[in-house]
Amino acid sequence: MTEEELKNKEKRKTTPLTTEEYLTFFFFPYTDTGRFGSFTKSYNQSEDERFTKYGFDAKLKQAKKARGLGLLFYAIVIFFLLTLVKYLDIDLV
Repeated sequence: MTEEELKNKEKRKTTPLTTEEYLTFFFFPYTDTGRFGSFTKSYNQSEDERFTKYGFDAKLKQAKKARGLGLLFYAIVIFFLLTLVKYLDIDLV
């Protein structure tokens, strides 16, 4: 490997996710193949494979963290909505 290739390899290890990538992993953390899951599953899997293949260690770590925070976010939103429905005594059926 040339010196430039080694620099690029080292740079890839520490390159963080862009804001757009982070938000994608945050708002679409699931990898289920449901109605909308086909896009996110293929996107999430392809990005994970790319990060692993090319040595984007920091990006892979941040993507996993963003997914976890995204799942937590959705759990809190659902809990909040259920609490609101119960508090306002709204019949859902």
